[in-house]
Amino acid sequence: MKRLIPGVALALSATVPAGMARRPLAQPAFSYFRTSPHASSADSRPMQVEAASQAILRATVSGPAFYAPEIFAAIEDYHNPRLKRLRDEYGLEKLVAGEPDEFRRLLKLRHWVHTRWPIDNDQKEGGDAFAILEKAKAGAGFHCSHSLTVQHAVMVSMGYVARDLGVDRNHEDLGRSIHHGVNEVWSNDYAKWVLLDAKYDIHFERNGIPLSALELHEAVRNDGGKGVVKMEGVERRQVPMDKPDAPEGTIRSYWWASYYLRPNPFSEPHWSGGSRLLVLDNDAFRNTTWYRASNDGKLVKHWAYAAHAFIPTGNRQQIEWTPGVPDLRARQVAPETLEIQLRSATPNFKTYLTRIGGGSWKPLSGDRTRWTLQPGENRFEARTQNLAGVEGPVVSAMVEFKPQRTSRK
Repeated sequence: MKRLIPGVALALSATVPAGMARRPLAQPAFSYFRTSPHASSADSRPMQVEAASQAILRATVSGPAFYAPEIFAAIEDYHNPRLKRLRDEYGLEKLVAGEPDEFRRLLKLRHWVHTRWPIDNDQKEGGDAFAILEKAKAGAGFHCSHSLTVQHAVMVSMGYVARDLGVDRNHEDLGRSIHHGVNEVWSNDYAKWVLLDAKYDIHFERNGIPLSALELHEAVRNDGGKGVVKMEGVERRQVPMDKPDAPEGTIRSYWWASYYLRPNPFSEPHWSGGSRLLVLDNDAFRNTTWYRASNDGKLVKHWAYAAHAFIPTGNRQQIEWTPGVPDLRARQVAPETLEIQLRSATPNFKTYLTRIGGGSWKPLSGDRTRWTLQPGENRFEARTQNLAGVEGPVVSAMVEFKPQRTSRK
């Protein structure tokens, strides 16, 4: 039997079973914050405790919410030898050795990709990350598609979760389409997806928070991106938004945003399935038309319309799914004991790490543990760790416990 703690509403958004449909949200699914080293108490929300006794006065959970992927199904296999080969041949681990800040590690990897070659927008040669890097050694230049390919490979080789996007300006801006290829990478520091453009070594921020492509798309559609700034390099230098020689390196490039649904393009480079593009099913998609340049330079509808390759979703949580974020489920199994069950969508999962009352982190064998409550406030924290040693954001549970007095006869 489940009992809701008096004064506490059932937090459905934190515990929706995988496979259950969710209603589209008009606002972003969750707020963003730095999760290191401690989650903010400002984002706390009610936590359901199954079979809770009257001794549990209050139960909350804080940290990013868990959203399972139901459209993004494939992941890059960390055991694939191509990942190790890339790390070893190009000394990727040395690039970030000794850097304690994860987001700076991501920026250092992006900067490394950016500095491998000069920009050549007319480059017709392609290939995988290895082929591109080899040609770059001989002095070849490349464009955004190559930067996307190599940055994706570098990030996943280092244990991060990356995905590829095609974005575009409004064709009415310059009278032509300016399609651009970029990556998003999951930031555990910020517990969110962030857009990283390796061609120009840039990303975008608002109020010090790196933004995703979806956020940029909504910002430029809403008010032209007011308050959004462009940051360059590892040191996050603010630079002018628009440059004549870099027409894609602007928030205007996110008038359109689509996510490639190709499975694991680096570890499975010869996969030959159809191309599908995930897009947010919003007013922008329904009421305006995406035009791109054809081979003869004329503007035509994006090829995905005729190919029925757009996969629109009104559920932004399917775009903003949360890699490495644990979901905590609690059940009281004894007067002073809770059983905590964990689940997550962690690519290349290794283990859960847990700690109680601010103690040391300990790996968990399995996905369940027992938590003995003490009188007063009790805190339980959990995070994931993948095979590369990358640790996910911290999710914390707080339970206020007041043992019931035993009546004497």
